[in-house]
Amino acid sequence: MRNLRELGSAYNRKLDANPDQEMKFPTALLAAAGLDNKIYVWYPETGEPYKEYELDQQIDSQVNSLKFSPDGRLLAVTGYEVLRVYDVHSTSPLTTMSNNSDSNSKNITCVSFRGNDPTSLITGGEDGFCRLWQFPRRNLKQTREVNCSLYGVINCLTSKHPEYNAVVGTQLGFILGMNLSDDRVTRLFHQKAHGIQSIDCYADKHNYVLRIVAMTNTGTLLSYHNDQWTDKKVHDKFGLCCVLSQDGQFVATGGSDGKIVILRLEGTNIFEHHTLTDNHLKWVWCLQFSYDGKFLFVSASDGIVQMWSLKDLSVKRHYRGHNKSVASLALFEFRQKHMQHHS
Repeated sequence: MRNLRELGSAYNRKLDANPDQEMKFPTALLAAAGLDNKIYVWYPETGEPYKEYELDQQIDSQVNSLKFSPDGRLLAVTGYEVLRVYDVHSTSPLTTMSNNSDSNSKNITCVSFRGNDPTSLITGGEDGFCRLWQFPRRNLKQTREVNCSLYGVINCLTSKHPEYNAVVGTQLGFILGMNLSDDRVTRLFHQKAHGIQSIDCYADKHNYVLRIVAMTNTGTLLSYHNDQWTDKKVHDKFGLCCVLSQDGQFVATGGSDGKIVILRLEGTNIFEHHTLTDNHLKWVWCLQFSYDGKFLFVSASDGIVQMWSLKDLSVKRHYRGHNKSVASLALFEFRQKHMQHHS
């Protein structure tokens, strides 16, 4: 298979020669957003830049969340009072929701595409609402909303759970299952005096939920398996993020102590596997496993995104461009069998 750099160069030459020809999409993309009001997209294998988005500093605050669509052609971006969807081939947003009512007048903290539908988005925000958005004709419209403000600010969400449209974590320590078709909120867990900062879910090919993990602001990892919740203190300071490997066997966490902790999950047991440290790491904001589990992408407060090899625990590549903290990260990898299975 040709590497990503060759694919990108060949595509650009082809597009210049025939701008009306349909685009051939890259097989993998890495996107990162920082406090400098910029979004960079790279080819992960080479570190070569693919696209740059510069946001309006008078309108946009920092980007809170990034997410690629299941086919990798769209990038959803959230911020203060703003939800945007970009065509990854372009630098202009396809559609934008900005504040036009009191209900949208707070931070939109998290976003995810709904299942494998690239025209349906789920967001959570500081107002405590979980919202469903549709844009079949590039016109972003809110179609459903669930009010769970009783449980606090929504900090994070995942749409990987087969039973719920979204599983969200709140600042008051609640983990909730959201069903947007009938506005049902199911309380799954409550960790008193712990805000839920990050959440992820793994289900096998039969859509049986095997694992939910969540990171609290006190540095404690929560893990759900076989109807049982367990916890493990993994960071000395503020916990910021957690992400599961694609097979659900490992979880990586990051915090304000500058550490990346990789843990092995066996049943209800949590075993510390590796701890990664680097002089550049201060606050570890976001993590993403590669699909094959061989690499871990890391964004931190130094403005540089790193790719770590989990074989020899070393940094293999740096992705540069940001001059402030990088707080959001998104990875797309095309998987032929995976995409056919869900089509």
